[in-house]
Amino acid sequence: MSNPVNSEGSLMSEDKKKIEAEEMEQVLNAENKAMEKTPSICDDRKIKTDAKEGMEVKPKKIPIGGIQMPGFFTRSKSKEKCKDDNDQIETDAIDLEEQKDKSKDNQVDSTLPRMVKLPNPFRMSKLGNEDEAGGKSVDARRKSLLDTIRLPLVSVFPRLKKDSDKNLESQVQAGLASMETLDDKSTEDKSGEEMKHVSLENKDVEKQQELEGFSWRHCLKTYRYAISGILLFILLLIVILAMITGEQEVICEAPIKDGKYVETVTSCGKIEGLVEDSAVAFRGIPYARPPVGDLRFKYAQPLNNINYCWNGTLLAHNATENCLQIHSNGTITGSEDCLTLDVVTPYVRYYNPLPVVVLIGAESLIGDSPGKMRPSARYARSKDVIFVRPNFRLGVLGFLSLNILSQDEYPHHSGNYGLSDILEALRWVQLNIEHFGGDASSVTLFGHRAGATLVTALATIKKPQNYFARAWASSGSSVYPKKARIESESDNRKFLEIIQCTDVQCLRNTDAVKLLNAVEDTWRKSQPDLPHPEEDPSKFHEWLVLDGDILREHPATVWANEDLKVQLVLGSTAHAASSEKLFFRHKKWTDMLVKEHVNMSFIAKKNLTDEVIKMYPMNYKGLSSMISDIRIVCPLLEISSQMNRVPFYIVTQTRGEENIADIESDVDAILGRYEPKTPEQRRYVSAMQGLFYHFVWHGKIEQQNMGHKVLIVEQDVLPNTTYSECAYWKNKNIVLTHAAFD
Repeated sequence: MSNPVNSEGSLMSEDKKKIEAEEMEQVLNAENKAMEKTPSICDDRKIKTDAKEGMEVKPKKIPIGGIQMPGFFTRSKSKEKCKDDNDQIETDAIDLEEQKDKSKDNQVDSTLPRMVKLPNPFRMSKLGNEDEAGGKSVDARRKSLLDTIRLPLVSVFPRLKKDSDKNLESQVQAGLASMETLDDKSTEDKSGEEMKHVSLENKDVEKQQELEGFSWRHCLKTYRYAISGILLFILLLIVILAMITGEQEVICEAPIKDGKYVETVTSCGKIEGLVEDSAVAFRGIPYARPPVGDLRFKYAQPLNNINYCWNGTLLAHNATENCLQIHSNGTITGSEDCLTLDVVTPYVRYYNPLPVVVLIGAESLIGDSPGKMRPSARYARSKDVIFVRPNFRLGVLGFLSLNILSQDEYPHHSGNYGLSDILEALRWVQLNIEHFGGDASSVTLFGHRAGATLVTALATIKKPQNYFARAWASSGSSVYPKKARIESESDNRKFLEIIQCTDVQCLRNTDAVKLLNAVEDTWRKSQPDLPHPEEDPSKFHEWLVLDGDILREHPATVWANEDLKVQLVLGSTAHAASSEKLFFRHKKWTDMLVKEHVNMSFIAKKNLTDEVIKMYPMNYKGLSSMISDIRIVCPLLEISSQMNRVPFYIVTQTRGEENIADIESDVDAILGRYEPKTPEQRRYVSAMQGLFYHFVWHGKIEQQNMGHKVLIVEQDVLPNTTYSECAYWKNKNIVLTHAAFD
């Protein structure tokens, strides 16, 4: 062995060499004595010195401060230590002692006293709990070394459980056991125990077994939470991709062609509409077979056969003619082939369907339809609703009830053909409105004047919820049919004498205009006014009839005995009975003219003039309010009070030259045709629209409560218990008795 050198390159002193040689000799003598006492367990076989059979390998150079692990350079097939092994341990100990000397020489001055004894780091003395150099116990140093080796292992396997950590610690301790073989037995140890050596081969086998036990099942068990999370994330990602792919495959919204055309489909074929005010309008769409020829005086017939449909794409650009009718000025317009409808929608799409409003408008049941009930493209877009306006038959073509017509049908019925038209239009809406972006389950039937009368009647039919969910009736009549079909057929026989027909075929071959002109004046609706002294309400003509099919019993009987199957709102305006004819009767209505007009009415016959004059202003506005209360407002309030949970509203906000709340004030505000000129009127429009469209979207009136059924709509919606002088007219038995007929 070459002489070690210190950091300055000088040779060790001779004295130091002698001291070390003496110490080593003492150690070897003590160990030889211990070995002599213990019989050798090695084979008598000659231990081969060949490298393949355990030949000693020259140790590698270890840097200063490093740790030389014993047993890594000598491999023996024997699991027990032999004498030759002890020699090898001595050699290794000497080499490690020299390395330790090098480290000490770097730190200790070479002028140390000659007799200073340098400690052996691998030696366990009897006092072996204290390290002479570092002041730490051997156990503490061993634990520190164990932690040093264990730390990187723990960082490699951070998710192993505590049990695995314990096993790992035991393995590391077992691996360090071979280090103990380098720790000499102290000569002062009296136990006489032989130095033990743990074979690395056993530990290698245990390590191999541990690694073999670390199978894929163990991985799955150990990392089951992480694997579950990854699988869940992958599944969620697949679902999202499927939803995105599915939405891309569905045609969501119809494209606009050439900047103004939009195409969609119906149960009868493709149709094309026009873009209007950022909405799309489809006008003149047939919803039933033409009611001409043999279909005259019959219920509406559906388009349930391909022969009734069209080829190619129907150009629904222009509205068709309205149904044949008589206007208030006596003129006749329209066509008998008129069963078409208009649809105005903000979007033609198949997602987020919008509520549908079906407009039913007519001044009377013989004409002036649709009146103000025309769909607004601008308001369809701004309010996100779909407007549908169907044409329906009026007058004798829509409501004539005759015995010869009943006998031609089975089951026997006649009359109410106009009601059948509206029901067929509602069936068409249920079947096709989804192709226009509408929600078939959210249909509101909105009627005005005579249209409101029809809407209220339809709210009492059998299963109305199959056609619509809500109904809004504005300024309609409170008089409903109370005559059975046979009685109505008997009253209408005079009409056959006028047109000189005796059978059904004659009625169907007669010119339609001739049929309309044959209507008697008593069948026509007169302008509302104060009741005449000789007025007999029983002689007014009732167009609606209890036909036994559509209308089976009086509507009042239905709503008095049970709740309506649909949500209904009734309402009117404060001056719904005003008219141009009445307004222009005098250049200016003075107090004297108003009192004179009252004295010529039924009120004077009842001796109520003085009382009435005190209740109403003596001007045109007061006279209009009086007529409206008697004919329209108070009768509607009365029938609404007979219904359960049916609110009643009254518009009092005035406008125009007459400064009245005319009969169209509410409809114009709802459909966007009201032109506010004052801040009060602007607030009224906002309040009226909020009331209506909230009902359309949500099916309820926010301001309604059990104690305040009447809603006064002026600048705001104000709940109230009653309105105006309705209680007075009801006590005088004038309400309902003199209600307006349509």
